[in-house]
Amino acid sequence: MTYNQSKDLMRKAVPFARKLEGDWSARMSMALKVMVIKHYMRQPFSVENAQILLAKGCSVRKLCKHYGVKRHQILS
Repeated sequence: MTYNQSKDLMRKAVPFARKLEGDWSARMSMALKVMVIKHYMRQPFSVENAQILLAKGCSVRKLCKHYGVKRHQILS
């Protein structure tokens, strides 16, 4: 991810974090995590993107439904 992409994600995460309730640092952390997952979900399917999404906390079930692939394709 480039500097400009991460800067853009932060700009999108701040309004999303303002809508949430609770401690600001926790809200911002959750919002940034959601924005990063959305960023990688917009990219075409590849094993590398799937591994990044799994590392960021996205579930295998969500990846299968979004990309229309089988579990063994993601985990290989």
